[in-house]
Amino acid sequence: MTTPNALTPSKVRFLATGLAGPLLIGLSAQLPSANVADIQGGLFSTPDEASWILTAYTMASFAGIVTSGVLIRFLSIGRYLAVSAIAFAVTALTCATTPDLRVMIVLRTIQGFVAGGFGPAAFVAVFMVTSGPRLPFGLTLLAFVLLFPGSIGPVVAGFAEDSLGWQMLFLIQAGIGATLAMAAWAWVPRQNDPDWSALKTDWIAVILLSLALATLMLVLSQGTRRFWFESQIIVWGTAASMAAWAGFLFLVRFSPIPIISPRLLATRKLGIPIALNLVFRVGLVVTAYLVPQFLAVVQGYRPLELAELLLWATVPQLLALPLVWWLMHRVDMRVVMALGLALCTAGTAFSVGGTALFAAEQFRQTLMVFSLGQLLFLAPALVVGATSLKPADLPTASLAFNIATLGGTTLGVGLVSHFVTEREKYHSSVITENISLYSALDAGRLATLAGAFANRLVDDDGTTARAVALLASIARREAWILAFNDGFLLVVGVFLIGLIGVVAIGRSPPLRPLGVARGETP
Repeated sequence: MTTPNALTPSKVRFLATGLAGPLLIGLSAQLPSANVADIQGGLFSTPDEASWILTAYTMASFAGIVTSGVLIRFLSIGRYLAVSAIAFAVTALTCATTPDLRVMIVLRTIQGFVAGGFGPAAFVAVFMVTSGPRLPFGLTLLAFVLLFPGSIGPVVAGFAEDSLGWQMLFLIQAGIGATLAMAAWAWVPRQNDPDWSALKTDWIAVILLSLALATLMLVLSQGTRRFWFESQIIVWGTAASMAAWAGFLFLVRFSPIPIISPRLLATRKLGIPIALNLVFRVGLVVTAYLVPQFLAVVQGYRPLELAELLLWATVPQLLALPLVWWLMHRVDMRVVMALGLALCTAGTAFSVGGTALFAAEQFRQTLMVFSLGQLLFLAPALVVGATSLKPADLPTASLAFNIATLGGTTLGVGLVSHFVTEREKYHSSVITENISLYSALDAGRLATLAGAFANRLVDDDGTTARAVALLASIARREAWILAFNDGFLLVVGVFLIGLIGVVAIGRSPPLRPLGVARGETP
C-alpha cells in the first residue's frame, strides 16, 4: 500500500528537475564571471563597460527573486520553470552571436531576471515533494546544489573558454536552458489555466523591494571601480536604494497584504539562520575573489590555470554531502554548523601569510578545508531554519533566504574588494616611503639590477630606468600581497562573528532516523 507521502518516481523526477535548476543555472552564471576579460576583448570594450555585463545580471536576478513567488503561483511551478528556462536559453544563444555591448547588457538583464527565480522554485519543489520527515534530506540536497556551482562553475568556464572561445560559454548556457525547459515541461506538474487570483498582491511593495535590492547591488558592484561617492552613478544609486527601502518598510508595516512577515524573520529559529547565511555568503569571497585575484595579480594566472586549482575544491564538497547527513543524526545541529564555520575559518587562516612565492600549490589546502566546511555549515542551517515552518511562512522564508544567498556574495565581493584596494594603497605608500636611493641597501640593489640590464641595453639611462621600473613593480606586488593577506584576515573575523551567532540559535537536537520520525516501531 502506498502512503500519501511516498516518494513515487514522478515526485523524484519533479524534485530532480527543481534542484537541477539552481545547480545548472548557478553553474552557468559562473561562466561569464570567470571569463569577463575575454568577453570584453571580444566586444572591443573597456573593463568599465564590460563590468555592466555582470552587474546588470545580478541586479535583475534580485527582481527575479522578488517576483518569483507571485509568478509561480500564477503560472504554476511547471509552466514557470519551462518559460524561464526557454527565456534563459534564447537570451544566452543571442549573447553568443551579438557583437554589440549594449545589446549584450540588455540580454543579460533579461537573463538575470529569469535566472533569479530558479532558487525560489527549488525551495518550493523541496517542500512539495519532501514535506514531513523527509524534509531535512531535501533541504540538505538543496544546500548542496546551492554551493556546488560556485566550485565547479569556474572549472567548466576555464576549460571551455580555453578550448572553444568565450562564445562557447553562452552556448553552454543555451544548452542548459533548453535541457531544463524540456525536463520542466515533461516532469514538473502544472495547472491547466493561470491562477489570476495570485496576482492580487502588493505590487508597489514588490517593485520597491526589487528596486531597493537592485540599486544596492549596483552600488556594491560598481562602488570600488568608480571610487564610490565620487561617481554620480553611485550617489544616485544610493539615494534610490534608500528611498526604495524606506517606502518598502512603510508598506510592510501598513499594507493589508504584505509580501513578507517581519515577525517571522524576528524569530530565533528562522531569523538567525538567515542572518548567518548572509554572513556565511560574505565569507565565500575567499573563493569568489581573494584566491583568484591573488593568483591573477601576483602570479598572472589565467582562467584555465585557476580552473585547475579550483578543481581541488569540488571533491571535498562531494565528500561532505554524506558526512553532513551522518553528523546531523549524531550531534546537535549547532555543533555541525560550528564545525563547518571552524573549517572555513581554518582554511582562510592558512592563506593569511601569503608571499610572492605562493602559487596554486599553496592554496590547495585552503580550498579543500574551506570547501569541506561550506556544506557542514549550510545544510544544518537550512534544516534548523526551515523544518519548523508552516505553509503560510514559506513565501517569507524563501524570499529572505534567496535574497541572503545572492546578496551575501555580492556584498562580500563589494566590501572586501574595496577593503583590499584601500589596504594596497596604504601598504604601497609605506613601502614607497621606505625605499630611498640614499639607502645603501636600496642603491646596491638598484645597481645590481641596472648591471643585469646593461648586458642587453646600450643606453645607461635606459638600464637605470628599467631597473627603477622593476623595483617599483616589485614594491607594488608586495603591497598587493599584504593587502590580500589583510583581506583573508578580515574574512577570518567575519567567520568568528558567525560562530557567535551559532550559539544564539538555541538547542537544536540531532535528526531522528526516518522510520522513527514517522512514528514506526523498530
